[in-house]
Amino acid sequence: MWAKFLKNLTNQKKLQNQILLLLFLSSLIPVSIVGLYGIFSSSTALSEVSETKLEDRVTDDAENIDAVLEGINEDVLFLSKIPAIQGIIRSETASEGNQSADVWVDQAQTIFESLMQAKSQYMQLRFLDENGQEIVRVDSDGTTTTIIPESELQNKGDRGYFVETMKLEPGEVYVSPVNLNQEQGKIETPFKPVIRYATPVADAAGTKQGIVIANVFANKFLRYIEDANLSEGETALLVNAEGYYLSHPDDEKEWGFDLGNDETLAKDYSDQIVEQILQGGQGLIGTGSNELISYATVDPAPNQPGFLVAIRTVPKSTIFASVTAFKVVATLIILISLAAVLPVGVFRTSQLADLLKQIVTRISTSSQEIFSTLEEQERVASQQAASVNETTTTMDELEASSRQSAEQAKAAVSAAQKALELTQGGTQAVGETLEGMYTLENKVGAIAQQIVRLSEQANQIGSISQLVSELANKTNMLALNSSVEAVRAGEHGKGFSVVANEIRKLADQSQQSADKIGLLVSEIQSAINSTVMVTDEGTKTVASGVQIAQKTNEAFTGVADAVDKVVLNNQQISLNLKQQVDAIQQVVEAMETINKGAKETATGINQTKIGTQQLNETSLELQEMV
Repeated sequence: MWAKFLKNLTNQKKLQNQILLLLFLSSLIPVSIVGLYGIFSSSTALSEVSETKLEDRVTDDAENIDAVLEGINEDVLFLSKIPAIQGIIRSETASEGNQSADVWVDQAQTIFESLMQAKSQYMQLRFLDENGQEIVRVDSDGTTTTIIPESELQNKGDRGYFVETMKLEPGEVYVSPVNLNQEQGKIETPFKPVIRYATPVADAAGTKQGIVIANVFANKFLRYIEDANLSEGETALLVNAEGYYLSHPDDEKEWGFDLGNDETLAKDYSDQIVEQILQGGQGLIGTGSNELISYATVDPAPNQPGFLVAIRTVPKSTIFASVTAFKVVATLIILISLAAVLPVGVFRTSQLADLLKQIVTRISTSSQEIFSTLEEQERVASQQAASVNETTTTMDELEASSRQSAEQAKAAVSAAQKALELTQGGTQAVGETLEGMYTLENKVGAIAQQIVRLSEQANQIGSISQLVSELANKTNMLALNSSVEAVRAGEHGKGFSVVANEIRKLADQSQQSADKIGLLVSEIQSAINSTVMVTDEGTKTVASGVQIAQKTNEAFTGVADAVDKVVLNNQQISLNLKQQVDAIQQVVEAMETINKGAKETATGINQTKIGTQQLNETSLELQEMV
């Protein structure tokens, strides 16, 4: 098995050469995979870091522009509501009674001048009436403020910012595009980029009477683009909503809409890139150009069409230069590592081959010795298995015999228990009979006592009857004497004679009743005497029956004791036989386990012998290969 595997793996080559090949592949493949993955991961991370930094820088540009323009809306609305402007409006409409327009103009100029001194980004603060004529104007060069006298004030009614602002409602603010400031219809030089914030001013009736406008130095935020800290090859740009450049490294490309040239984004980038940038928002463009482009929109007036876009570009070759350098360095490190590891691996492989030769020789010798030992163990194991099998058969027969004896003992126990139950039932019946005999004896004794009492009462009745008979005789004699006396008395004694006759009749009847009672008493006495004799015989018979029942009870008690002992003995025999059966069963199970183990041992020895033989064959083949 091992020989076939090694032959297939080596393709009939020497093992040493194949180990060198495996060493080379095991070094080259993992190092290459790890290195390439590291290069890919690092390149991706560096690219993401570079892109993130570019996006962060253009976001900072947009935030700086917003910071310059922040608060200008509020300042313009504040100036439109100051009392001085309302006073100028009332003066011009002849509604002012105490102060002239000049006083209100002076106050407005003072407030405008103070605000411009506090905030240097303002180029001009002006109030224009409803016709566009400048009423109040204060200029600044960034450091010094100047109040423009009335003689130099101009009419701006034709300017676009005035026309657009007058279309708004009071409280709304117009924000102009960024352009170059003009004076007397001409662009000032040097250029003064400006952005204007204006709001209409209304009188108390709500009628628009002019505008307040602030001209803001656009250079205040353009310098953040022009003076930006740029990396190698990086460019910072600012364009308006039409794509014209407001800030560009090439001055010739700036302010094309004022100077009459068409230098726009569309000339330098594809339509797709221009469309994506001018649609607003913030993003990063990495396709369609050899530059990486990041942009962010600044919208001073979200409800108006004009906005600004800050742009930063950098050539892809520049931003990914560090990534390319990393790839080269990482590749060189991989190659140098392989060049350093492989010679050491070749040397150690040669040593390993020599060591394998020694090990193979030892394995071959040991396998031969093991093979001989295993043959002897196989023979002994087979004999043990046969002996165990015979012992198991004998124990099975003994178990069957013991089980049959146990069943017979169990049947004897059941029969003895039934006999014991019958004996116990007979003992209980004799006990009940004996108890009945005792009861009968007591009842017969009671009857004898009652008969004796009856005899005594009959004697008493006889005595009473004798007494009644004697009393009747005496009464009869008295009645007879009374009759004699009544006769002697004659007529006077007739009534008494009748009474005496009646008494004599009663005495005769009493005598007759006493005689009958005496006869009955004699008969009762005779019957009682006969009953006494029979009762005496019954008492003797009951006593004899009691003695017989006692002897029967004692006999049943002896039988129950004997049967109980038989039951106990049979139960003990059954328990002993059951324990013997369990013990034999355990011995049988143990012998079966030993038999199974002997068979498994024999099988294992056989398999080991086969494996040892294969190992011996493999060691011989290894000797040839090494």
